[in-house]
Amino acid sequence: IDPLTSATHQPPYPMASRLFESVKASFKAEGWSYTEVEGQEVILAGFDARHLKIEIHVQVFEEIGSVSVVSESAKATYSPALRERLAELILRTNQMLSVGNFEMFWDEGRVVFRVSNLFPGGKGDPKIIAGMVHATISEMDRLAPMMDILFEAEKCAGGELAALSIHVLMETTEVSPLQPTQEENE
Repeated sequence: IDPLTSATHQPPYPMASRLFESVKASFKAEGWSYTEVEGQEVILAGFDARHLKIEIHVQVFEEIGSVSVVSESAKATYSPALRERLAELILRTNQMLSVGNFEMFWDEGRVVFRVSNLFPGGKGDPKIIAGMVHATISEMDRLAPMMDILFEAEKCAGGELAALSIHVLMETTEVSPLQPTQEENE
C-alpha cells in the first residue's frame, strides 16, 4: 500500500482555516514579513517601533472564530516593588484604553499587551486584523519609555522607585502613539 494514497493517510498538519488564511492575507496586504509556527495557526512577526523592536504573535482560535494579537515586553523582573509599580502602570493605562489590554505574568514580572476579536462566520476582515496588529505595536511602544523609567528607578539606592508617582509619570512622559506615515495613508 502506498502510504501517500492510503485512505488512512492524513497530512501531518491540517489545512489552515479560513480565519487563518485571512490573517495571512492581512499580513501580505500590509507587506509585513512573518513566520508561521508549524502545526499551529500562529504567526510570529517583529516590528521596529519608535522606542523598541516589538515581537508579536497572532493566534487563531478557529473553534470560536477569534484572532488574538499579543506582544510581550522583553524586560522582566522578580523584584516585588518593581512588579507592583508595573502593575499600577498597566492598571492606569488600561483605564484609558478602548481596544485591548495590558496584563502581567506576575511570577515573571513580564508585561504583555493583548487584543482579540471575534469574527462571525470564520472569515476575518484583513483591515480589522491589521488594525489589531497596529494597536498592539503602538500600545507596547507607548508604554516602553515609562517602563524604562521604572526599571532605571529600581536600580537606584535612594528610594526613587518608591517615590515615583505613576500618575505624574504618565502625564509627563512622551507617550503619543505612532502616527501612520504619509505612505501608509495612501
